[in-house]
Amino acid sequence: MDPITRHSISRAAEEAVVLWALASAQYPERHQLILNAAQVAAVETISSFALNARRAMEVLTGQKRFRLNAPRWQWAPTVGGEIVCDLRDGLNRIIHAQALEIGFTALPKNVAVIDGGAVVVPYIRAATDRRQLAFIDPFALAHAFLYQALPVLENTQHEHIQ
Repeated sequence: MDPITRHSISRAAEEAVVLWALASAQYPERHQLILNAAQVAAVETISSFALNARRAMEVLTGQKRFRLNAPRWQWAPTVGGEIVCDLRDGLNRIIHAQALEIGFTALPKNVAVIDGGAVVVPYIRAATDRRQLAFIDPFALAHAFLYQALPVLENTQHEHIQ
């Protein structure tokens, strides 16, 4: 396996962990400085994660599907748009996005741990020149990569070393 692919596997794994944390956190509903910082961090992390994860997955032969089936939060789309259910599809939409939006959703008061209310990042919305705006769960992306794709990539990496 070439060095750029090994590096991309490593970076994607690190970024998946950061994305996991960003998508799991509660943010104060009325603190614009924190919300803006979280939004910037989420966009930068998910963009870099998508590039590295997609590059890493190029070594996988066939069209193995990795499902986005582990949401952190219960949510539903607030407007029209499909929910992306496949890791590769989600990565491609992020990489080719012409519009990339972070979605903040308020938590019920009995779940929020922040006085004054809390919001979470249960989805991002991405649209490309060929695909309409769709919802992508960032936690499910990180989970699918760490628990489904990464073990296959690590196995492929070990096979190339032997």
